[in-house]
Amino acid sequence: MTTDPRLRLLSGTDASSVAPQVLRALDGTRVVVRTGPDMTGAHTAALAAFVVMTARLFGDVILGPPVTLAPNWWDASDTTALLTVLDPVRPHPAEQSSLDVVVTFGAHVDPGSWGIGGDDYTVRLGRDPQPLGPMSTHAFGVHAAACLAVSQLLVETLGPLGFSGVALDGPYVMNLVDYTLTPTPERPAGASGSSTDGPLPLAVAGVGSVGTSALALLATALSPALAPAGLPGAGTIAEVVAVDADTIDPHRNPFRYPALLGTESGHKAVYFAERLTALGLPAQGHPVTVAEWTRGRDQPGFDGLLLSSVDTLGGRLDVTDVLSRTTLSLGVSGLALHAQREAFADGFACPFCDYVSADPPLTQADVHAQTTGLPVARVLALLQEGTRLASADVDVAIAAGKLSPDRRAQLVGAPLSDLVRQAYAEIELHASSRPSQGGDVVTVAAPQVSWFAGVLAAVEIVKQLRGLALLDRRVDVDLSGLPPGLVRRPAADTTGRCLCRSGTRIRWYRVLYDTNTGGTADGRDTDVAEVP
Repeated sequence: MTTDPRLRLLSGTDASSVAPQVLRALDGTRVVVRTGPDMTGAHTAALAAFVVMTARLFGDVILGPPVTLAPNWWDASDTTALLTVLDPVRPHPAEQSSLDVVVTFGAHVDPGSWGIGGDDYTVRLGRDPQPLGPMSTHAFGVHAAACLAVSQLLVETLGPLGFSGVALDGPYVMNLVDYTLTPTPERPAGASGSSTDGPLPLAVAGVGSVGTSALALLATALSPALAPAGLPGAGTIAEVVAVDADTIDPHRNPFRYPALLGTESGHKAVYFAERLTALGLPAQGHPVTVAEWTRGRDQPGFDGLLLSSVDTLGGRLDVTDVLSRTTLSLGVSGLALHAQREAFADGFACPFCDYVSADPPLTQADVHAQTTGLPVARVLALLQEGTRLASADVDVAIAAGKLSPDRRAQLVGAPLSDLVRQAYAEIELHASSRPSQGGDVVTVAAPQVSWFAGVLAAVEIVKQLRGLALLDRRVDVDLSGLPPGLVRRPAADTTGRCLCRSGTRIRWYRVLYDTNTGGTADGRDTDVAEVP
């Protein structure tokens, strides 16, 4: 068994067949970072993010000489200080690493194994050194390239152990404006339509690994303390409202949350709201569920942008029932992720459309009972809002062979979803070369997935503030290899059972925002009276 926080045993009861090999591969790799004279300003925040992610995974990370950092989320003056404050979340292998992998930032440096480059919106990664943009104000493209580089390091390190990631075989370029496989257009198109006039109200539903990454990146670009010059020609955030009922788990969260250093505690929403406010970006923290926050508001709706990373059936329903003018949903499954802009009843997918086909609660309870070994009656009780796993529940799952004993302490007091969920921002490695044959399943933390999702969220908000073209519905990314630059426009659910087909909700949405909704994906209008 293993207690290393980088790993988690999903199935089986003995990790001896694969976990030690994974740890030897990670601990035996030293990441050497080289930078040149173009590593300045906003680029240094992306460098810091790369160090934060790799230091959580690999045996050692070194930079020589140290690089001075611009004001950053982790409050480190240079890379040496950053590695010091990261000590609580870094592995400390007993033996020295035996393999050096050199990663470069910028074009003015000797070549290494991987080259990271880019600018505010352009993402560059290759085997040769890649240029950094000379006028970057937030360098989100470099942050994205850093995430891709972490995935490539894991492909190289864990490929022999069964990680089926796609290795880069040439230069890779994409941009975060229209998500095509080209550099950023010289004159990016204007926005297809702004959702608000004046400062943009922003609510964040779910302050987990994705939500915290988005907030840290937003602070990097917008807060007076980290970006004193601000964004040229951009609007402002009216206020950030963070909503999440959970607390920070010091034994688990820091290793999946790149924004955390391992010393934080308290309610997630409150902690991050206080941190943003201290940086000069006004924020409120609400340590409640989305449904409770909605019920407690003075009036229905949210006339701004709702950023949602909620990943449960009930949570998605609650997010949809906020009736926000616009929602930006972020979803993660393993190493795959997506960002999707959503309105309401306009013929395209709303926040709940993808969940309409989910099985009813009783059927869900039957499935969860089979997955966990718990009785159906107990599963139904645990599905109630606010209910947590008791020590007896976890012991039942262990006795049924559904859970490794070394996860007991992590799950007592956790929600049922933590017991049944699949890998989230993690790599799955199987003891058997054929997963269907059974055997141990070990996951490896993949902090770059949460950070990349945070980049997508932050860049869409910044584009909205700057009047640039917004995401045309949905972009899908797979960090097991290289994102394809796939943008699509999912149509609304056609069963008639989604919330966006509710006549009452459609009428409220129209009243709240003076907006004509109810169209279809091909542009035809739907009379509210016809909506069930």
